[in-house]
Amino acid sequence: MQQLDALLQTLNPIGTVSFPTAIDNIFITRTENYIINNDINGLSDHEEPIIMIENIVLKKQKNNIITKRDINGQSILEFQLLTSHENWEEIFMENDPNTSSNKFLNIYFMIFHSCFIKKYTNFNTISKPWITKGIKPSYNRKRKLYMKVRDNDEMEHKLYYKQYCKILSKVVKKAKKNCVIKKF
Repeated sequence: MQQLDALLQTLNPIGTVSFPTAIDNIFITRTENYIINNDINGLSDHEEPIIMIENIVLKKQKNNIITKRDINGQSILEFQLLTSHENWEEIFMENDPNTSSNKFLNIYFMIFHSCFIKKYTNFNTISKPWITKGIKPSYNRKRKLYMKVRDNDEMEHKLYYKQYCKILSKVVKKAKKNCVIKKF
């Protein structure tokens, strides 16, 4: 219970409702831009709180970072060595299975995280490193042209779209080839 109280104190909750409800307490962490009204529904002796929070703007987070662990032959050997040298007796001597399990996981993850280190890499560089700054807008242009062709039956648009696709595919093939050459 003390851990829960400590966690709640870090969030700085504010009590919001001062009338009886079916829910005993409602807490929020905002100090402004909210209104609380009560609605009497006639179904019980408790009133129904309505919380209206104003001006919420959710920002779309662009997360192009991938986390990977560096797992290779040397790190696997190091992991095997460290786990074999670890003293596991205190885990087997423990009577409480929850405590024993927690101790095991603590030791295991400590060794795991020290042997298999996290590496952060950019998503775009892993999946398609050959996509250059010039190819990205070309793909967007191709998509817009496709929308025009799909909605329009004019042969002139279809021919232009096909020609654009041929040129773009040649550029992409060349970029892929250059990317492979740069790796070696």
